[in-house]
Amino acid sequence: MSEWWSYSLADFLLFSPRVYYRLFETLNTTWWLAVTAALVAGIITFGLSIRHGNRGNRVALVLLAMIWGWVTAGFLWYYYQPINWIIPYFIPAFITEALLMVMFAARRMPLRFGWRGDFSSIAGVVMIVIAIFVYPFVGLIEGRDLIQAELFGSAADPTAIGTLGFILLARGSWRWVLLPVPLVWCVLASGTLWVMDQNIALLPLIAVWLTVLGGWMDQKSGVTRRSLLDTGGDD
Repeated sequence: MSEWWSYSLADFLLFSPRVYYRLFETLNTTWWLAVTAALVAGIITFGLSIRHGNRGNRVALVLLAMIWGWVTAGFLWYYYQPINWIIPYFIPAFITEALLMVMFAARRMPLRFGWRGDFSSIAGVVMIVIAIFVYPFVGLIEGRDLIQAELFGSAADPTAIGTLGFILLARGSWRWVLLPVPLVWCVLASGTLWVMDQNIALLPLIAVWLTVLGGWMDQKSGVTRRSLLDTGGDD
């Protein structure tokens, strides 16, 4: 038997790009009503997330939880699991992500969404716009039909990228609990797309980089504000 270091990422990919994108064609045609509803829910969540108000925050979190539940059941479990051996390990993580969003929505003070004009807000909005309005059409550049589009709310990759954007738009120290699952998924998605020689392979990694940078800048600005308060520098 060959040593483990002799294997490459391609050796662990048991499907071709043609098989992979046929999943989305089947998903979009068979479950078109649910796919459309999930996309509309994502657009509504985007509108709510750039506003302020506790009611909108709760609705946004509930919609995101429903989206993650649908991606888990409708895409990962039903379509992707049979062709990708690693998916069964991610299904519990996706369910946990949805439950965490429900938990945040049920809290007396939910996560607070809203446009603030800082780097995190800008990066978050850019990622959401790409995930909802741009990602579905990237396949046309690759020569695929629009019916094979990966739509936010049903396909895992744009949903993970968009969710990172929503987290950057949120405020609350516990929001970082929502980061690990979409971050890890974006890394996995980038590796999968790279092995399949897809031009979009770097996009999930760019989303990871923007999220890490935005989180670091938020933390740094928070420390600066606390220092000013402690020293009376804001007087």
